Amino acid sequence: MTVSKVLLVDDDPKLLRLVEHELAEAGIESLTAETGKEALRRLKEEEPIAVVLDLLLPDIAGKDLLARLRRERPELPVVVLTAQGGVDDVVECMKLGAVDYVQKPFDAMRLVTSIRNAKTHGVLRARVRSLADELHRGEGFDAIVGRSKAIRAAVDLLRRAAQSDVTVLLEGESGTGKEVAARAVHAESTRRTGPFVAVNCGAIPEGLIESELFGHEKGSFTGATEQRPGRFEQADGGTLFLDEVGELRLDLQVKLLRVLQERQVTRVGAGRARPVDVRVIAATHRDLKGAVGRGGFREDLYYRLAVFPVRLPPLRERGGDILLLADVFVRRFAERHRKRIAGITAEARQALEAHAFPGNVRELENVLERAVILEDGDTISLGSLPDDVVCALDATRGVDRPGPAPGAAAAAAVGIGAAAAVPPPPGVAPREPPLASPSAIIKLEDEERRVILRALEATAWNLKETAARLGIGRATLYRKIERFGLALGRAPP
Repeated sequence: MTVSKVLLVDDDPKLLRLVEHELAEAGIESLTAETGKEALRRLKEEEPIAVVLDLLLPDIAGKDLLARLRRERPELPVVVLTAQGGVDDVVECMKLGAVDYVQKPFDAMRLVTSIRNAKTHGVLRARVRSLADELHRGEGFDAIVGRSKAIRAAVDLLRRAAQSDVTVLLEGESGTGKEVAARAVHAESTRRTGPFVAVNCGAIPEGLIESELFGHEKGSFTGATEQRPGRFEQADGGTLFLDEVGELRLDLQVKLLRVLQERQVTRVGAGRARPVDVRVIAATHRDLKGAVGRGGFREDLYYRLAVFPVRLPPLRERGGDILLLADVFVRRFAERHRKRIAGITAEARQALEAHAFPGNVRELENVLERAVILEDGDTISLGSLPDDVVCALDATRGVDRPGPAPGAAAAAAVGIGAAAAVPPPPGVAPREPPLASPSAIIKLEDEERRVILRALEATAWNLKETAARLGIGRATLYRKIERFGLALGRAPP
């Protein structure tokens, strides 16, 4: 397949040979076609960098062929070369997608420059298209990671919602990925080229939320020093994501209902409404239906928002998705923080799976970013995970058992006998232990290893109790176990 030639389309063989010669002199190879059908056939066989097109062809009108190329090959630049012309023809061709218009008889240098510019234009257009596709993949449903039945069912509903302009209500616990889901619906909808505007209704002070949503006129209240459009106007032609919509005051719920019904928004201090074309996706972690029954949320607004409700499952209902997400987060954060981390150890993976993650995907994301920052090795280990995640692993192993008597365990942990613990008689100063000879001094690291090992043996390897008695955190204990090469549950050989 040829990838570096220009396709010349003209019904005049002599002109084709002339243009071929001029392009060859400039170091540009070319292909030729004398009819529109032949040009379409050549395009199926080749990948030219640009097309030079005559408008007067014997079988297909040049403008029709230009429009077809624009539809089917939008990244392929087309230069129109024709004796037919006037200002109206030039304007029409440019509207149809031509990147330049050269009239016959042509100047060779003018044509070569035009083709070179077209080639650059095509490369840039292809790059923009590639970046747009990459962005679309990053924000579409591919951004929702998971293979569990629960998340697949939710994604299936979201895909259906994306095919229309229906108002969507995303329900679920905090951290389940409601904004990611909202962005995916927007990215997969016909509004994808419009803006996506997100606003957290629970994070804006009560005195500012009305202005934030609906905008305000200059001088409408103290501090309104200039006219400002609200989030509805900012989202015109796109999607407005109202996160934590259940936190809105009742009076603002009435105004929101009116906007949704009338598709018009009135700025604070304004005398007239402005039309808006906005698709609304709302989200909440509250039970809005229950709030309606208690009088905390308007029933009419609830049914206006919940036209297409979708529940996003918590992480504890998503089976093996925890490890899929964990791998994605580790790769992402390793790249962000420029660390060479290839994966997660088996024990750390077991701990992640055992943890309930009340904060859901957001908590998992935070846990793994912290772990990537703390980890000194090439894999995420138990020592890099927080104590509550490590505790979950203890519970699965059944090691949270009562240990020996506290006195015996403490004595074993520090390696001293009972006699050494007897205090001196009253009025007698404690005797300083004799200084050790140089040959008796051992490394502090070896002593720390011995103390930790004795503490583990004294508590029958109950990691929770060992950490407590040594006065260190569970994660610190795990790091030291790994550092000193101590096997969990048994002493090293």
